[in-house]
Amino acid sequence: MIWLSIVIDTACTKIWDAWGSGARVTSLRVSPAVYAAVAAARPGEVARDYPLMLLGLQLIADPEVATYDPVAVCDPVAVWR
Repeated sequence: MIWLSIVIDTACTKIWDAWGSGARVTSLRVSPAVYAAVAAARPGEVARDYPLMLLGLQLIADPEVATYDPVAVCDPVAVWR
């Protein structure tokens, strides 16, 4: 079981920190387990082949990302860990 509230809380902190440094956050890299949990919660989006979104940002499954440590991807290539 994935505790999405922990993922969301951590993501919000990282997004806020990135904004504070003047960065523009464009997406979130998450573990494949988190991506699968969001996909399971949004079967309609998956069926319509829409990108999965969380907090208004597109999710990108990344096996290098720990389950409860999402990565805010910033424009153009800056990453806030």
